[in-house]
Amino acid sequence: MPTKYVDVDGYAVNYFHTGRTTVPSTVPDVTKGKFLLYIHGAGSNGHFAHKLLDGLSAKHSPISFDFPGHGRSSGTESLKSVAAYSDFVYALWKKLGARPAVLIGHSMGGAISMDLALRHADMVDSLILTCTAAKFNIPDDRLKIWEQVMKGRAGQPFTKDSCSPATPMNIVQEGWGEQIKTDPRVRYFDLVACREVNLTGQLGQIRKPTLVLAGQDDVATTVAQSEHIRDAIPGAKLVVVPQAGHWLPIEKPQEAVDAMTAFLGS
Repeated sequence: MPTKYVDVDGYAVNYFHTGRTTVPSTVPDVTKGKFLLYIHGAGSNGHFAHKLLDGLSAKHSPISFDFPGHGRSSGTESLKSVAAYSDFVYALWKKLGARPAVLIGHSMGGAISMDLALRHADMVDSLILTCTAAKFNIPDDRLKIWEQVMKGRAGQPFTKDSCSPATPMNIVQEGWGEQIKTDPRVRYFDLVACREVNLTGQLGQIRKPTLVLAGQDDVATTVAQSEHIRDAIPGAKLVVVPQAGHWLPIEKPQEAVDAMTAFLGS
């Protein structure tokens, strides 16, 4: 996938696009179909969604990016709240000079997408909320593990917990290969930001077409949490993908693309 950099709030932001490459000062063309903006999860990066972007690019114009301190973007610290990340996405969107976007938010990116629909609705065409929650349930012991990793007192826990038991090990390894591109300190404070956000009481104010995607075996953001979002956002639809966990975008990319394509065409 072609990549470019753009300066946003003093950060060199790495982003991925499809279609023709352009000179550094020219943003890619996003006039084909819908403009899709993928927003990644805690401690992750924009390349995590490359299979989704490839699958959606035949009819639409997808872009993904790395937040500051994530992937190949500059910075050594995370932003400190979901609201701060939302404001950053809004600034990026204005830099791209693009039209309203379909926000494809994964995990923390889903919370950011919902916050954008509430506070920066002018940039939002519609929402695709993937493996996310209005209020995350992050146990103390999970946060403690990443605090120890951040401090160099423990190794990264390369578990299969983010995937379905049915997911092949090579896909699990691919997922962790993406996660280790971001420093554990950034991941830890992303998790803190996720733990602090609570959009539960505001979902009914969202007035954008919404698709909710859930992995049937997701233990981080459960099907019940996705059902809550569907029930709270007027007109929202839910698709539950079998044999998929929290890393649905890489576990079942074709199923995700099919559901997204059907939603975008409806």
